Amino acid sequence: MKKIFSIFTFLFICSLSVFAGPFGLDMGMTLEEVAEACGGIEPEYISDDRYYIQPVKSHPLFEGYVVWISEAEGLYYIKGISREIQANDYGTEVKQEFAKLLSPLERKYGKFAKTDKISKDSLYQEDKYWMSSLARGSRTFEAHWSVSEDDFEKFGGLTTISLGVRTQATYITDKAYIWIEYGFVNAVKGFDNLDDVL
Repeated sequence: MKKIFSIFTFLFICSLSVFAGPFGLDMGMTLEEVAEACGGIEPEYISDDRYYIQPVKSHPLFEGYVVWISEAEGLYYIKGISREIQANDYGTEVKQEFAKLLSPLERKYGKFAKTDKISKDSLYQEDKYWMSSLARGSRTFEAHWSVSEDDFEKFGGLTTISLGVRTQATYITDKAYIWIEYGFVNAVKGFDNLDDVL
């Protein structure tokens, strides 16, 4: 009997750890639990449920992390921002870093929809102006995953994952950063609660 109980306990613990949340963070975590995932460092309040954190399980490309945490919902949204990446006019280096992130994300979350488009009225249509069009907001370079309801539990409540590229300002055409965002199923209520105060 004791052996059966031990096996059951082991299997239960294994089932809880099948999905590791992004950067070691899980849906519904409290501020205290997030602090624990950050090696005991308290999240730094920004505004409107947003906190700046530095998780222990961080990615070498990303240097800034923001989480949305409410009293009612706990953790409901995560955003990571990379260091700035030096790039040529064609955006070669940024595209390479972006592609490196796509592979592990696709292995984990499956197929994605990629968007690489430029506004028809942009003056920067040619490939040699890739960074210029990005800086001026006329180019969109992103990838998106939508998790089906059947897979919510499998991915710890994640519903959306997005990856994209931006520059810090319209005049910066030689450096860009990559952002990644994770939305959990409780994000709808979390953002609705924010809107209710307006």
